[in-house]
Amino acid sequence: MNEQNWNDTLRVLCMMILVDEKVYDEEVEAFKSAAMALRDIVNPKLMLTPHMAQDWFHQHEEDISISVSAPYYESTVSQVLYRLKEVPDKTGLISALQEVAISDGQKHSSEDKLLKTACETWGLDTQLNT
Repeated sequence: MNEQNWNDTLRVLCMMILVDEKVYDEEVEAFKSAAMALRDIVNPKLMLTPHMAQDWFHQHEEDISISVSAPYYESTVSQVLYRLKEVPDKTGLISALQEVAISDGQKHSSEDKLLKTACETWGLDTQLNT
């Protein structure tokens, strides 16, 4: 996974939090856990700590929130997901997205839509997002 793919991975996890226009502490914790789990799969030597993942989230939160708002949602999502098509095994990423989606105790329709779009874009079974 190259640097752009890693950035897009964090971006799509962040999008999953922000797409319902609410941020809960549980979601940020799930983001940090997901980032660490994906790091361990991709490159365990990658310099990333939970604190660094949280800093990344807060540093990009405003821009990503704007990018998933109504006028920009479709183009932003399609661009990020398309760039991630080259990542060989997306099972871990789908699982991470699901974990972030349910971390606040409920799954919103906007989160389901993002998961379904990811599965469709990557040619995965859309039943994975149930």
